[in-house]
Amino acid sequence: MGEMQTQSVATAIRSAEAEGFIAGTLFSQGWSVSCRALDFSSLLDHIERTEARGSLLLISTDVDGFSVEGLDVLKRRGVKYFLFAATIDAHEVFPEAIAMPTTPLELLGIIRGSLRSPLIRPTHSKKIRSKIIGVCAASHSLGCTTLAINLGAELAELGKKVLLVDAHSYSPAIALKLGERGLNSSPEIRSISNNLWALEITQSEINTQIAALDHARSEFDFIVIDLGVLKDFSASLSGRRWSEEACVWTTTHGDEMWVMAQTDLLGTEQLRLLVAELAQNSIKPRLSFLHALRGASKRSKSGQDSFLPVVTSLRPLRVLEYPWDPRSAQGAQDKRTSLCESNERALLRKTIAEYAGELIS
Repeated sequence: MGEMQTQSVATAIRSAEAEGFIAGTLFSQGWSVSCRALDFSSLLDHIERTEARGSLLLISTDVDGFSVEGLDVLKRRGVKYFLFAATIDAHEVFPEAIAMPTTPLELLGIIRGSLRSPLIRPTHSKKIRSKIIGVCAASHSLGCTTLAINLGAELAELGKKVLLVDAHSYSPAIALKLGERGLNSSPEIRSISNNLWALEITQSEINTQIAALDHARSEFDFIVIDLGVLKDFSASLSGRRWSEEACVWTTTHGDEMWVMAQTDLLGTEQLRLLVAELAQNSIKPRLSFLHALRGASKRSKSGQDSFLPVVTSLRPLRVLEYPWDPRSAQGAQDKRTSLCESNERALLRKTIAEYAGELIS
């Protein structure tokens, strides 16, 4: 694992119970709680003393000494803050204040989803319709993109309205594999076949595209997000790079994350490291693990036997097998299409179709 960049947090919460919950939750998820101020003046002293411009400040509206003028001081200094309403009428004085979170996932969702901007993103008010599935891998070259494309295609074949998202920040591949030129030049969701739409996350349009994902939750039956390799997972959840936004969004709003891994010597070690990080970080999606098989030899059977003990500690929703079928995958790629169109009888296609059917049953 790479070295994790620790995010510094300072709190000024009047309620001891609420402050203890917030500080304890963030500490358990890798944030460094550098100051737990008892009043607003102490928080300002901390900022002056440490020049903590890069810190996140968590403040309740009823903390001693806090006022509209004090909030203006923070704004002028460019300090990033989260303001929690301590009372129902606090919004009359502080319109930007949000409700105090009551669960760890609610708190982490607020902060992880807002690290790139000083203020909280607007809450999506429409009824949520989508089931959101993140597809990722513990190591490279396991077929993550092939799985995402074909899972989306199979769901579309079953009559579901599906959004396929390419969140490979530095090596997007969905447009190339499906022959969709210009997908990465548009910030908008694009129709690519019957019941199937696509979106490629890009640095230049990241804010617009994350807003589009928020809106898509009420427009699509399924959102399938190709996240690629989960590397330095803990750092990704508390980092500020644009390339981490889709992962943060998925762990905040997703219903499931499908993690692909294999059990050769290196693959097993990479899976163990990822499982350890997943165990240390609270996320919303339920986890499923897919064992990427490499043939049907006795050696691969031994790998299957070792796969389950590595992942069972996370109590996965599913533990599945992903067959090794490079000829079919390459054939679909050569034709720039999905497996259900290029080779509907392929073992890989039948397996993914079965998994898609289970999702809607």
